[in-house]
Formats: sequence, C-alpha cells, structure tokens
Amino acid sequence: MKGTKGTGVLREKNKREILSIIRHVKKTTRQDLVKKMKVSKNTVSLIVDELISNNFIKEVGIKTPREKGRPKQIIELNRDGYRSIGIAIDKDYIEYVVINYYGEIIEKETYDFNCQDPIKTKTEMISLLNRLKRKYDHILGVGIAIPGIVNNEEKIVYKSVRLGWENFSIGELDDQNIPVFIQNNVNMSALSAVEKEEDFQTGGSFYYVHISNGVGGAYITNKQVMNGVSWTAGEIGHISVDPQGELCICGQKGCLEQLISISSFKRVLTKEGYLPASVNAILDSEDYLHSQKVKEIIHEFGEYLGRALVPVIHLLNPNQIIIDNPYAVFDEFEKGCMSYIQQNALEIPFKKTKVTFGRSSYRKSHGAGLCAIINYERFV
Repeated sequence: MKGTKGTGVLREKNKREILSIIRHVKKTTRQDLVKKMKVSKNTVSLIVDELISNNFIKEVGIKTPREKGRPKQIIELNRDGYRSIGIAIDKDYIEYVVINYYGEIIEKETYDFNCQDPIKTKTEMISLLNRLKRKYDHILGVGIAIPGIVNNEEKIVYKSVRLGWENFSIGELDDQNIPVFIQNNVNMSALSAVEKEEDFQTGGSFYYVHISNGVGGAYITNKQVMNGVSWTAGEIGHISVDPQGELCICGQKGCLEQLISISSFKRVLTKEGYLPASVNAILDSEDYLHSQKVKEIIHEFGEYLGRALVPVIHLLNPNQIIIDNPYAVFDEFEKGCMSYIQQNALEIPFKKTKVTFGRSSYRKSHGAGLCAIINYERFV
C-alpha cells in the first residue's frame, strides 16, 4: 500500500507538471512533453489520455515532422476545464474574478461593500464563494488579496491599517472544501504581472513595484512569493531615500512612499500652484504632459525610485524588475530612474537586470486567481 501511495503521489505530480507546461506553451505534443519532463512515453501517454477522457485536454490537429517519422498529435487545454477564483478586498469594495486555467477571465465584478468590519466581510466572502461554487465546477482553489500584513500559512491578517483589521483569522474559508490562499494585495498584483513575463515559466526571479496611493514591493523567485519571517519581504515603500524629506507616518523622513505616491504627486503639484481635480486629470491633461515644471517633478520622482532600486539590484539580484506605475505617460520618470541606477549600481548587476516600466495596473484579483493555480501546480 505504501508503494502504491507513493506511485499515486508521483503520478499526480506529473499530471500537474503536464498541465503547467501546456498552460505556458499553449500547444504541445506528447513527444515534446516526454523530452521536457524527462519521463517515459508511457507515463505521459497515460496521464494525457486520462486528461483527454475527463475533458481537461483536447487534441486539436497534427504536427507533421520535417524529417521522416510519425506525425505528432497536437494537444491543448480545454478552456472550459479547470477554473479558479480570485478575490480582492479593499476599504469599500470587493472585487472578484473567475478565470480558466489559461488565466483568461470568465467572470468579473466589483461591488460596493464596507470591508472595515472583518466578521461581516468574512461572511460575505463565504456567501460569494458558495454562489460561485454552485455556478462553476472543477474549481482548483481560491486566492484572496488583502491590504496589510498577512500570514499566508495560518490565514491571519495581523494588521491592515487600510481595513482597520488586527489579528483576524479567515481560516474558516477553508471549510468551503476548496484550497484557499491569502496574500498581501501587492503580492497578488505581482503574480499577475510576472505571469505574463516569458521568463516566469522557467522559474526566474522578479521584483515588482506598485505605485498608487502608496508604494509597495514584492519579490518572487521560482514562481513563489517570498514572504519573509514577518510577511513583509519586498517592502520598499518605507525605505528612506531622502533623509531631509518630509516625515512619513512610519516615523522616518523621506520614505519612498512619502515622495513618489500619487498622493504625494498631487500634494507637490498643489504646492506649485496646480489644482488637479483628480489623478486622471493629472495624467491625461495636455497642460500637465507638456509642462516643463511637471516634467522636472516626474524626473525627480524617477530618481527617488532609482535610489531605492539600487540596493534591490545588489541584494536580491533579480532577473527582472517590473514597475507598475501611473507615470509611464512621462518619459522623464523612466529617464530619471534609469539614469540614477546606471550611475550608482554595479555594472554587471545593472546590465543583467531587465527593468520594465508599464502602466498596466495589474488586477490584484486576477493575481489572486493565478495564485490558486500556481499553488496547485506546485504539488509536493
């Protein structure tokens, strides 16, 4: 029996690896899976045939070899097979998505809900999951994105200033008979960002920066979020980059968050005599885009970020840094950041680290759904 159990575990591990490979390459063949996984043809064929019979994989055509040999049957995932759920909660709303195994969104909704009461919020999430369970089958898991310090193993929110939660457990959600994974919301956004990067499937390392009303960071290596002993690994918003800067709520002066967040941008513009009505007004108005003073401010913001990223490049040495920011409409932000890094980082780490600037605003609920899929594939 013990040997049978071990064989069953190995078979399940191989099955999930096959699904993971097909998810990333989109289409493949049994023969290519054998080469990639370095297992026997029989092992792959048995698992693929089972997945086809259960309607999770389908055959979609023939790949004719360039030289002599038998044609290869092309296989891909059935988009209506496995699914996962991603939930993101914030101060006054709940956002959820249902995604297929390719990460494509099947259903999404954002609705008003006061999440400052943790008990009512947990009850609402249980109700939401029950409704989605009745609507969809083959749900692999649920990911939940929460702002604050989150113990992902024990499913405890230690502290969320934004929600007003402290030492609150949401472990009861596991009673839904579906695996539940929780992470800080920036970590979930990071998963959404790096999943789209080519190197992610090969287990590269990524550092993700999210700039909005605050500034957050996340470090992912080998497809796994690095949480740290206090679940704050990757935190970049409270690195002091200007000792003479303004006082931050954390007690330090010149924290990155205090200097380059959207709130800070609005505050600086107001001091300069601009009266922005909203964030969109700042970023979309031709008056701001062509203002020399605004360009100078944005360039300085980029330099501040560069100051924080130099130690990230030296200490973490990631393959790629992804900067999810609202300032991508200004070339000056990237110029200011990269100029500082080039002048102050060690040459080889600088050249080996790819830095990507984007304004994609990766959906944290989508990352939460991907978190469930990635954890399913990480079967041990």
